[in-house]
Amino acid sequence: MTNNPYKQYQKTQVITASREKVLLMLYEGAIRFTKLANAAMKEKKIAEKGRCISKATAILSELMATLDFKVGGQLAVDLENLYVFMIDKLIEANIHNKIECLEAVEKLLITLHAAWRDVIENPRADGIPSQRMQPEEFQKYLEEQTQEDGKGSNIGKKGQAEPAKGRPDVKIRA
Repeated sequence: MTNNPYKQYQKTQVITASREKVLLMLYEGAIRFTKLANAAMKEKKIAEKGRCISKATAILSELMATLDFKVGGQLAVDLENLYVFMIDKLIEANIHNKIECLEAVEKLLITLHAAWRDVIENPRADGIPSQRMQPEEFQKYLEEQTQEDGKGSNIGKKGQAEPAKGRPDVKIRA
């Protein structure tokens, strides 16, 4: 066993990270390995392609294993189906050298990562759409709030939604 300082630092980062941060790190790892598999496939490095696809698949399997179906309900079911779909696409990419399969998985992973990052950075249990991820819905929400004149809007300065009083915080289970 080597005492590689970089690996020790990585291990410490994961051990000390919050569940939310670990979730984002898993998505980042899956994205990185999917990109590396794509590059290896283009360079015809078969072993490297297989190694990277295997790592991306393992991360997706880990994400699937952490789903809490009691708390997550239909969202957990939908995520499980999406993870299975991505694993299938990774296997198809590996067997048939289909770059388009890797690209499809990468796009899905990037979208999920951005969505989770937004949920983690802007937790809302009150149903207010995300200004960054859902700009059109957020704009409609703002318009509806201004039409309700004086009914106690939750919109603060610069159009930022403020947390509703008495609402529970959103909890992420990873």
